[in-house]
Amino acid sequence: MKTLSIASQLLITFAVSGCATIGGTPTGSTISPITPVAQATPIAASPAPAVSDSAATERTPTASGVSLVGYNADANVAPSYSDATVSSSDIAIDTIDLEPVVIPSDESETMSIPTPDQAAVPIAAEAQFGSSYTLAEVEQAAISNNPALSAASATLSKAAGLRSQVGVRPNPTLGYFGQQIADRNTDQHGLFIEQEFVRGNKLALNREVLAHTTSAQRNEIETQRYRILTDVRVRFYETLAAQKQLDATLEFAKLAERGVEVAIERQNAEEGTLIEVLQSKTLLSEVTLASEQLAINYRAAWQDLAAIAGLSSLAPSRLVAELDTQSHSPSWDAAYGEIIATSPELAVANALVCEKSALLKRQQVQMIPNVTAQFGAGYDNGTDSGMINLQVSAPIPVWNKNSGNISAAYADYTRAIENVKRIEQSIKSRLARVAQEYDASIATVLKYDQEIIPQARKSLDLSEEAYRAGELDFLQVLIVRRSYYESSIRLIAARGKLAQASANVDGLLLTDGLDAPMDYTDGDGIRGASFGGQ
Repeated sequence: MKTLSIASQLLITFAVSGCATIGGTPTGSTISPITPVAQATPIAASPAPAVSDSAATERTPTASGVSLVGYNADANVAPSYSDATVSSSDIAIDTIDLEPVVIPSDESETMSIPTPDQAAVPIAAEAQFGSSYTLAEVEQAAISNNPALSAASATLSKAAGLRSQVGVRPNPTLGYFGQQIADRNTDQHGLFIEQEFVRGNKLALNREVLAHTTSAQRNEIETQRYRILTDVRVRFYETLAAQKQLDATLEFAKLAERGVEVAIERQNAEEGTLIEVLQSKTLLSEVTLASEQLAINYRAAWQDLAAIAGLSSLAPSRLVAELDTQSHSPSWDAAYGEIIATSPELAVANALVCEKSALLKRQQVQMIPNVTAQFGAGYDNGTDSGMINLQVSAPIPVWNKNSGNISAAYADYTRAIENVKRIEQSIKSRLARVAQEYDASIATVLKYDQEIIPQARKSLDLSEEAYRAGELDFLQVLIVRRSYYESSIRLIAARGKLAQASANVDGLLLTDGLDAPMDYTDGDGIRGASFGGQ
């Protein structure tokens, strides 16, 4: 009890100067304020502007210069990959020729295999394609269809209703009284009205507590919005990378198919060997298997994206975007500072600190007794005269001084402060993981863009020239072509990872948009405790 008494004395000096006084009376402070973070700017959920097939851009909040990967609309039309497989009978080969090409002066035109950004699409499959989506369109659908966001909005309405309720004064009591009713001609009858007067500013403090709860629920909506859009963007770029990998693989499969034909023709002309035929067929089988696996990956990624966004389309649709390359890594210390300053997740935690501080103030005034007044008027048949009664009562805080509730409120306040520190450390931990993925991805992309792909392209050009001059055999050309294809696939994968990491940073590291939002309300029990003086 001695410890509790000391704690109670300390608590009397507490104030909430670090929390905005919402719906209550401001009070002084003798301790350091807790500065809540600024509320995060909500990501716009308004209908996306119309996006043409030739260009599309997306603007979103950024953290320390890490902007969400921009994109230009891909004007190419690509097939639906809901059942994409590759076989020798499925691929049109009349437009593909493995014969060496004349190398023009512009190196960008020497490639018979498309670059990772410009993977050609089989024209024969265009009719299978039903619709396409930009990132803005998928985001808009996700915001409109997400049930967790609707639930968070409903909880905000609940908190606002409770805030109004907990500050309402008690109703007066109107009643009848009768005395000595069994004694004829001496009975007394009358009416009375009774009203409890709440002291200690309890009702205003009740509303102050619930005002901070409402603020926490409002920031919970913003938190949920960021979670949804981060999930959409991460899955969008995952699906886009799978789509581009499948495009490149289907195009390379055409070349592998044509390679089998050339190998057979060379064997029939006694210019090639059976080894070349078998090797080219093996390559075609491997590419066919790769396309089947990529089609499965693409379909699964699309279905995941559709589920997050609430899209009804089961068959994959074309995603219209590009996987652009960032030029450098951001300052992660600056990124951390900006996330801390704008995170709605942290704003929720700070609002709860203010709520617990206000609740502590509320518990400290609970011991102040309310006053109940009763006024009655009636008639006394015994004296044949009227009568008036007046009663005033108040509990005496002798035994119950609310010490236990004050101690519990202080513990909740301390817990809320520690929770803010926990979230800050959690953000730092999550950012470290994303920074690792971002830095690794951008290093990979730059290495492939600046060295590996140009070298593979040059090697392919030289191999075709050497094959045309008879200095290189057919199998060696296939090996070079395969090397270029594999490098292209790795580059697309790295760009996809980079875009996903950038989306995580832009989304303030908030994910899991389909998880149930938190409900920080606790009913209107605090109002009931305001009455009776106990």
